[in-house]
Amino acid sequence: MVILSVKEMKDIESTAINSLGIPSICLMENAGRMVAERAKEYLTQRCMKNVLIISGKGNNGGDGYVAARYLHNNGYDVKVFLTSNSALITGDAKKNLDIIMNMGIFVAEIIQKEQLKFLEKNLKECDLIIDAIYGIGLRGEISGNTKEIIEMLNQSNKHIISVDVPSGINADTGHIESCGVKACETVTMQYIKKGLVVYPGVEYCGEITVADIGIPKDIIEQYRNKYNVITKQDVRIKERDKNTHKGDYGKVLIIAGSKNMTGAAYLCAQSAIKTGCGLVRLAVPKTIQHILQGRLSEIITHGIKDEDGTFFSESAEEVMALASDCDVIAIGPGITNSERIRAFLKRIINSINKPMVIDADGLNALCGSLGIITGKDLILTPHYGEMSRLSGISIDDIKNNTLKSVSDFVDRYMVTLVLKGSRTVIGNKAKGIYINKTGNPGMATAGSGDVLTGMIASFMAQGYDCVDAAKYGVYYHGKAGDMAEEKYGELSLTASNIIEFIHEALKTGK
Repeated sequence: MVILSVKEMKDIESTAINSLGIPSICLMENAGRMVAERAKEYLTQRCMKNVLIISGKGNNGGDGYVAARYLHNNGYDVKVFLTSNSALITGDAKKNLDIIMNMGIFVAEIIQKEQLKFLEKNLKECDLIIDAIYGIGLRGEISGNTKEIIEMLNQSNKHIISVDVPSGINADTGHIESCGVKACETVTMQYIKKGLVVYPGVEYCGEITVADIGIPKDIIEQYRNKYNVITKQDVRIKERDKNTHKGDYGKVLIIAGSKNMTGAAYLCAQSAIKTGCGLVRLAVPKTIQHILQGRLSEIITHGIKDEDGTFFSESAEEVMALASDCDVIAIGPGITNSERIRAFLKRIINSINKPMVIDADGLNALCGSLGIITGKDLILTPHYGEMSRLSGISIDDIKNNTLKSVSDFVDRYMVTLVLKGSRTVIGNKAKGIYINKTGNPGMATAGSGDVLTGMIASFMAQGYDCVDAAKYGVYYHGKAGDMAEEKYGELSLTASNIIEFIHEALKTGK
């Protein structure tokens, strides 16, 4: 599913208006009508009739005036409150404001502090609020009277429908500009905006409805769209031919574990085999091989020469020999972080020219040496802390501009990045940015990332390219986690529970 930046949306609107000749007021008309239709559905289901619309001075406010007209014509009691002096309203918004005033629809300005009490009274009496204060053009923090109005909306306990984006949300980053409307639902125009699918914006938009406002769909093809939301249609599981054998579904070599971290290796290997890989080999320090060999019936384990229970530079010789008979390498879970691990990892990356997934301690070992990965067929799977260490950017800055952080990283290093979080983001310079919506807070638990690494490596071994393997792995990892959460709840969910439901998650993709 395509999502757009503010600039892309404005460019598309400009093309529709200036190149195709669609009057801008027609787009506003369609937008307001679609908001009114959604409001009618809500009100009709509950036998309600009182609507309060809060509008700003821009085109978002104009959408609100159009919605007011449609709702009034359908017999609803509509009141419109302006957060701006009406004399400052211009263009299409002004035309629609004049229309509703000529129709006798109630319109009042709330621009003085003493007028807030009047608004508060009407908020208590309404059944539904339509938020049309700010649209996608908002830049900078909200203050003064408007901030107080937004806080009143949030305290009203009324159902709120926001127009295009909840007011106060940066439509590109999801950042809250000092305050934001906590909508129950958002009717967004033509395409979903970036800020609605990443945190914290996603917490403010509620249920999203995408409204067709009459922009021809083929216009989007003129733009090199970069941002997408992963949908079920994007991750359909391929049917297997009947006349096949395990060699047709790839071989994964997992390099993982240390004397105190056997669980990470176990989880990664189990998830890889459960996701459909034909054969999984697990290379672990020789010290711990016997522990894992007894637990993994379907996995071939290899004990590698170690030093005090961990890999070191000389371990690379044995690992490289094993790599000659595999399709994909996964490295990092539980290998620890030390100078000898860094030396070991560098030898592996420099010597093995095969697709690779690098996670956990493998990422930590890369810090300060990212030049060795540039342009390679690699997937990196950091969480926010690991991403901060890799990039040198603070966690807060990454969270405040997640999509840009991912985009900048993949543009620079030309690898595939999977930034793990409540909305995991996948980035690749050639193929763009993908946001995943499956998963739940219960998956923030030890070992969950090891499971994801195994799943992504498994899809790669089955012939998916880096981006598709990441998309499939992230989506079905989250799906399995959602199914596990239904059985165990968020608090008790474990990484093993996610593996338990991989098979059920994969069934939903057929």
